[in-house]
Parts: sequence; structure tokens; C-alpha cells
Amino acid sequence: MGHRDFKRSDRVAAHLRRTLATAIHQNLPDEDTSFITISDVEVTRDLSVATVYINTLDPSQEKLAIQTLSLNAKQLRKVMAQELNTRKVPELRFKYDASLEYGRKLEHLIQKARATDPNLTEEDS
Repeated sequence: MGHRDFKRSDRVAAHLRRTLATAIHQNLPDEDTSFITISDVEVTRDLSVATVYINTLDPSQEKLAIQTLSLNAKQLRKVMAQELNTRKVPELRFKYDASLEYGRKLEHLIQKARATDPNLTEEDS
């Protein structure tokens, strides 16, 4: 057997990410999900649990997004069952991905440090 670049769980995670992104916006018509995006999906090796990392346009909507998705997890899982060609459909767990806010904070700190550095020239920035 040759070396595989991707594990099966990675392929399932990628497929779940694409399918869930569509399903969240198309299969939850009673919910406002326009502010939710999926940043990543991680699936356990046995395909029993999928952790779905989400972002929102406004960080203050984090709790609303997690609550909305958690309440509709069974419905989303049914959609996944129709889309995936696997025996098991992973349990969906939703977590907020704070990496965007973290990146913004770092960028702000870098800009602040550059602005206060007297030795920094125009060419350095």
C-alpha cells in the first residue's frame, strides 16, 4: 500500500464543510443564518463526532449562532445523511472560531507598535 496524503476523516471533514455550509443556509428557512460561516470541520478517526468551527460577521452574535445550530443539529444531520456515502453520520458539535478576532487584535498591536517606534522608516512599513 502506498502512502496516502489524506486520511478518510479528512476527506469526510472537507465534504461535511462544503455540504453544511449550503445546508445551514438552505435547510433552516425559519432561522436567520446569513451571518454564520463555517471556517473548519474536524472529524474523529471513527467518524462518530464532527466538530464544526464557525465564525460570525459580528462577534457578539457568537452565542446566537451556536444556539441556533445546536438546536437544529438533528435536522442538519439528516441532510448530511442524504449527502454522505457513509454508514455513520457524525454527531455535530459546534464551536466558535475566534481566530479572526485574534488576528485583528494582533494586527492592531503590530500597527500600534510600528506607530510608536521612532526608528521605523517609511520603507520598513
